[in-house]
Amino acid sequence: MRDNYALVGFMGCGKTTVGRELAKRLQCPFWDLDAAIAQGERRTIPEIFAQQGEAGFRELEHAYLKQAAGRRGVLSCGGGLALFPRNREVLSRHFTTVFLDCDFETCYQRIRASSRPLVQDKSEAEVRALFESRYPIYQACCDLQVNAAHSPFMVVQEILKQRRRHR
Repeated sequence: MRDNYALVGFMGCGKTTVGRELAKRLQCPFWDLDAAIAQGERRTIPEIFAQQGEAGFRELEHAYLKQAAGRRGVLSCGGGLALFPRNREVLSRHFTTVFLDCDFETCYQRIRASSRPLVQDKSEAEVRALFESRYPIYQACCDLQVNAAHSPFMVVQEILKQRRRHR
């Protein structure tokens, strides 16, 4: 396993919050990939989606992922990043990939009022279908899978415990 961590999971599972806590615990840098894209492109993620569509955003996401692959630290990935084989290849080569496994109801409560492009104007049933379609992909690409329904501190404890077991 690598000393770089990439956190994957559905929107609202806690990737950014847990990522910050994990980086603090490991005393290493933390990057939120969506925030890095927005900062680098000088536009919000919804603006990028509106101007370039999802395909344009996914191209940017892949480019920024490759940049992050050369750095030591903890990376919070966007919810859709792991859907694409070329991104999964970068994850498997350069990161210990951690799936933050969180139930749909918890994720939905956290994201339903958000401005996330992929949930705006979608019913709960549509968001659930998206969740269910992505779940097996997250499972298949991860090195570690942790229950993310607990406090960020407890989730980080579990990541580190599983990491020690797999060394």
